[in-house]
Amino acid sequence: MENILEVLPLELIIQILTFIGYRDLLTCSQVCRLFHTTIEQNALLQYIIELAVSGMQNGPHSVMDHANRLAALRNSQAAWNTLQFTGLKDIRMLQGSLYELYGGVLVQSNHLGGLVFRRLPSHYRGIDEHVWSLDLPDVNLRDFTLDPAQDLLVLIARPLLRTGVHNARMEISIHLRSLTTGKEHPLAIKPPILTHGVDLRAASLTFMAQVHRDHVAVHFISQTAPSELVVWNWKTGQILVNTYSANLMAFTILTERLILVGGFRDVEFNLSQPCLFVVALDSGHSERTEFEEVDYLCAFLYPACYPWVHPLSFLIRSDPSTNWSPHPSFQVPFSIAPGPRLYIVTIWVMQGEETSSIDLFVLSNTLLDRIDSLDEGETRHDFEWSEWGPAGTRMIAQAPHSHVWVCYVFGSKFSSITIRPQETRDGNPGTLEVWDFNQLGIRRDKPRKWLESQDVQWHVGDTSILSSRVFVGKVRTTLPYRVIRRTLPAPSSGVPVFTEAMCSEDSLILVDPKGRNFRVLTF
Repeated sequence: MENILEVLPLELIIQILTFIGYRDLLTCSQVCRLFHTTIEQNALLQYIIELAVSGMQNGPHSVMDHANRLAALRNSQAAWNTLQFTGLKDIRMLQGSLYELYGGVLVQSNHLGGLVFRRLPSHYRGIDEHVWSLDLPDVNLRDFTLDPAQDLLVLIARPLLRTGVHNARMEISIHLRSLTTGKEHPLAIKPPILTHGVDLRAASLTFMAQVHRDHVAVHFISQTAPSELVVWNWKTGQILVNTYSANLMAFTILTERLILVGGFRDVEFNLSQPCLFVVALDSGHSERTEFEEVDYLCAFLYPACYPWVHPLSFLIRSDPSTNWSPHPSFQVPFSIAPGPRLYIVTIWVMQGEETSSIDLFVLSNTLLDRIDSLDEGETRHDFEWSEWGPAGTRMIAQAPHSHVWVCYVFGSKFSSITIRPQETRDGNPGTLEVWDFNQLGIRRDKPRKWLESQDVQWHVGDTSILSSRVFVGKVRTTLPYRVIRRTLPAPSSGVPVFTEAMCSEDSLILVDPKGRNFRVLTF
């Protein structure tokens, strides 16, 4: 009987192999010599594997064939793995006080209250730089966010006092505009304005806003009144979640139907415990509800804190949202795929008169895998630290990142500039670092022999041990990652001194806060 592999045309075998996942392709390559040779030598099959390992997805059809896409992807990954950028450009900060970095677009406010947009270029993905501006004379701008994939600009106006017969409240208007024209977004509710009233006690409000497909979420943060979190469907105006609490300290959108909320809760023996609460957007809390009364889906518990630890603040950073993709008209050969995102959770606590911060690095699939294990209809389930933390996270005291320039994470990468006292004395401003938590890439690229270099440090199989006066007992975490380094040039007269770093899909943005300069490193 003939071997069917000897009968089938090679073109048909390749076509069949394109329908299986990258794991099965790797397995098939070990089955026989024919499969091994076919998979190793076919550009399309290699491209499928490289996309998966890199955490990327294929772009829309264009004149660029699979062989050229594969070459561009490999070159891009090699450049990131060595921080060998292809272009450099210095940009002056504008006189406004607001900025945002999302979807490859860097935005600054100017002294007139308008916004200046800069689409950052990419060498390997063939993106040209483009700069445009919008005047916003009808909006007294307080904050904003954006989603270039939907041409959406979300403008948060300064609060206005609204008086009534029985009470007075501060009203905030949220305008839904086109990112490219500044006009009303055609898919938004009519009129394209969301409104929310807050307590008069909520002085000096700050905002944290996010967009995820049809959802706009805004965290109204106050130091003098309970903070509030509201999630809307921006296309219909429907409120999905409306909750408030002094313990509602941070949030991020986890998936299309889940949000992640950070806060503290009291446990026995006067101990407090940081928690990450997961709330379903269809949980039926569209009416204003105290957060303690919300039927959250589950909570991820940190280790308990000592009685003398006083919680101060919470921050959760991740970018972009889990299912984000560029607009189809944006003809890029490949882009970040839906999948694991790195969340950096920072908590600030006070011990006596000392303030300290602790950072938790966790991938979204660590959380989602546990959420998927819940029984249908189950709520208020607690995942103890031992169930998710030791193997699924890295906890580090005072990781080197800014508390102002907070766009330091993209996909599974974290960027920073480390400045050590010795380097400062020697006239060296520091070292640019990228911490890579892409687990597939780490497994493939980790040297077979344990090799360390000045430029790459592997944290695979080791343990971070946090011994502090914050948590009861030592905290051990083991999530693998690698650190890629590049020494910054020594400063000279008139040259910017960069102390912070931000990260986007094709760029690292160095920040010189004192001299008010950006430096865009393009990949």
